Amino acid sequence: MPELNPFAMARFSGATALPAIRSPRGAVRLNGLVIDGWENWEVENNAFRAADSFAISFAAARLPPGFGPGWFGGQAAITAEIFASADAPAQFGDYQPALGDRLILGQVDDIAFDPLRGILTLTGRDLTARLIDTKVSSGYLNQTSSQIATVLAERHGLTPVITETTTPIGTFYSQNHIILTQQRSEWDILTELAEFENFDVFVSGDELHFEPRPDPEAAGRYVIDWQQSDIFTAAPAANVTALRLERSLTLARGVTVTVQSWHARQGKRFTATWPQTDADAPALETLPLAYSFTAPGLTQDQCQQIAQARYEDIARHMVRLCAEMPGDDVLDCRMIVALRGSDTPWDQNYVPDAVRRTMSASGGYGMTLSAKNISAT
Repeated sequence: MPELNPFAMARFSGATALPAIRSPRGAVRLNGLVIDGWENWEVENNAFRAADSFAISFAAARLPPGFGPGWFGGQAAITAEIFASADAPAQFGDYQPALGDRLILGQVDDIAFDPLRGILTLTGRDLTARLIDTKVSSGYLNQTSSQIATVLAERHGLTPVITETTTPIGTFYSQNHIILTQQRSEWDILTELAEFENFDVFVSGDELHFEPRPDPEAAGRYVIDWQQSDIFTAAPAANVTALRLERSLTLARGVTVTVQSWHARQGKRFTATWPQTDADAPALETLPLAYSFTAPGLTQDQCQQIAQARYEDIARHMVRLCAEMPGDDVLDCRMIVALRGSDTPWDQNYVPDAVRRTMSASGGYGMTLSAKNISAT
């Protein structure tokens, strides 16, 4: 398993801890055309089964001919792409955005123009928005989760990257094999089916992924190094520019999750609780927090799987890590982040919540990480 640490250690003094040579570059493409004149942008990728988001600010006076505020104000739809490279050609004009540098492909939701300051701002979401914004009123008869995911992907021009499933969704809902979808979004349906299948669902570029949850270890570990010095004589060495560590004593008491389900076809009620034994839970000094969830049409095994998944989702808020660092194209929400060298119980692995990348002419290329996990102690 590779360990990834793209930047050398630097003395932490509140200044940006950059390697010796960096020439980050970025580009914005709207409706397939590279548009100059942007002042800054930000992209936030998350691990919440929600749309990634972006914001782009342009200086109206620097926009190319034909693409002034009037052009933006007259558009019915705008597709946006943001690209970044931490080590691009030294000359600004030499950077040509490549597919591998793309941070997000999405749709613009809102345009704001400040004529006094001459700033035009675009905000939007990745192509998950197409599924979020579409309500469904029809049912799906005797289809599997993967068949439904494929239909929805192709309906919105997304390439399906789908792992085939074999269980009819009626097994989950037990109501004549029909999902009652009135006034629900297509994304709500997909995330619910992913929960039943213990799958991951997300949009990457123009691809809809519906597949088993990956092993985060397979993507490698992104290492945050911290070498603590005598606080009174020298600053610590680190490959981040800011670091904050938190621990919830409330969750440290322990967590139990119970899932209940009435299975109409079998005429039975199933219940499962996780953790099943004390060995699976943190050490308890008082009664643990108890969570209870109800879902229709589950078997005993499915109740157990969901109880364990919900337990892990809740317990992983026990310890948190927030860090600021130079921007790179390595860190991803689907890999493990390892903190080392603080000589505290926070030295452990974390699962990212969100990664926010920003670039501006004045502030360079930066990145903010939010991550969490169950306490290792």
